[in-house]
Amino acid sequence: MTLPMPWRSQAVRAAGAALVAVALAASTAPAASAANASRDSSRQVQYVDCGPATGTENGSRDRPWKTLDQVNRLSLRTGSSVLLRRGSRCTGTLAPQGTGRPGRPMVIGAYGQGAKPVVDGGGNPETLLLRNTRWVEASNLEITNSGNPGRNKRGVRVQLQDYGTGTHYRLTGLDIHDILGDDTKGTEGSAGILFSVTGSTVPTRFDDVVVSGNSVRTVDREGIYFASTWNNRPVHGDYDPSGPVYLPSTRVVVRGNTLKDLGGDGIVITATDGTLVEHNRLDGFQRRSAGYNAGMWPWNADRTVFQYNEVSGGETTRDGMAYDVDEGTFGTVFQYNVSHDNAGGFFLVCTATGSLGDAVIRYNVSRDDHFRGIETCRGSFGGVRFHNNTIYVGAGVSQTVVNENTTERHGIAFKNNIVVKEGSGTASFHLQSGGVTLSHNDLVNTVDAPGNPGGTTADPLLSDPTGALPQGLRLRSGSPALRAGITVPGSPGRDLYGNPVGNPPNMGADQGPGIL
Repeated sequence: MTLPMPWRSQAVRAAGAALVAVALAASTAPAASAANASRDSSRQVQYVDCGPATGTENGSRDRPWKTLDQVNRLSLRTGSSVLLRRGSRCTGTLAPQGTGRPGRPMVIGAYGQGAKPVVDGGGNPETLLLRNTRWVEASNLEITNSGNPGRNKRGVRVQLQDYGTGTHYRLTGLDIHDILGDDTKGTEGSAGILFSVTGSTVPTRFDDVVVSGNSVRTVDREGIYFASTWNNRPVHGDYDPSGPVYLPSTRVVVRGNTLKDLGGDGIVITATDGTLVEHNRLDGFQRRSAGYNAGMWPWNADRTVFQYNEVSGGETTRDGMAYDVDEGTFGTVFQYNVSHDNAGGFFLVCTATGSLGDAVIRYNVSRDDHFRGIETCRGSFGGVRFHNNTIYVGAGVSQTVVNENTTERHGIAFKNNIVVKEGSGTASFHLQSGGVTLSHNDLVNTVDAPGNPGGTTADPLLSDPTGALPQGLRLRSGSPALRAGITVPGSPGRDLYGNPVGNPPNMGADQGPGIL
């Protein structure tokens, strides 16, 4: 995809160096190294170059540790670094015992020249584990764990259990791949990156988290997942009034990551408040899971913003759509995103047995998403505003633009959108609840559309519908969609292309004057 300036200029600001772990490693250090462990843990920098242990290791650059187990036994000084030699390969779980402090984070990273050091989990549940610590940064590692395929496992797990508030976590520049886990998700699920709050005694949450510039590929089940046992409130169907009360994590940013070939979901945000998910690229998800999975979505989370993301390659119609506003969420915004070639469709809006509200889906583009544009599921909701999006359905693709699969009321205001169907196949509406209202949309070659006051069926003159995205879905000069929309209160000042939003606005995602 060729990105316009608003996409490029904000891309990835990697922050920090390295993060970490706690479990059991694969190798056993000699007794001499064990005896030296407490003394050598006083070093500020611990060097690791895995290979046959000699009993003379002390963690210096000249005499680096040879096994992950040697590192895991150390009680590290506050603000220590654990650096693995580039070009080396360590097998087992890396789980340093230490912490950082403001201005002196614990750093897990690389030293020397060459390829990123490899940490191979060797079939263990954890590969890189950071448990009950804070002020930690991890970067520039290759993390894999293909052994014992189908077992419960994680590439990187950051876990707080009955800890209180943990602050300052940075995962940057990690290459995570072939985490061949099982088909579970949640606080103990299989994932490439899992932020996991567990326990029920001490109120616990994360604060100040940045997951940026990482690669996650060939993972079962989840790509990047945030989960917490401190998630109980009546707005979702899993509410347990006797369980830990709702305590959301705060200041979470997931930015500039690439994800590919995932068994289940891509990026899932749960039990957070004010999370930002932007500039991520996901291609290929819901590929091997027997459950229901979507590309990027929040659950039981408030004020989540998803922007400037691109999602494609979702498989199956057990969800399989790019984006989802799910139950227990309030104040969710999806804006400036791209979706294409997903078997399950563009968007799911789902309450199931919970509730949701105040959701905005605006200035996004969708091309050749199959099956449904917007899918609802059981349960009623209101306050969903789907406006100024552009949906193109090309030859050989069929889509139900809005598909209500129950008669329970779904309050969706569908305004200022462009829907174009070309070639074989159909684009239709299936409405049952009476809660979906349309106005000022341009609906071209659609069938079973309800009343659309202020709307049109004229060709909007898209610039290059089968060309590069999102540029190909801009408007040409003379388009009947120019200034043909209705003002929507609370709209942002600009569209995904950087154009100011006019009054009245254009229909669709492009608010420019039209391309000559």
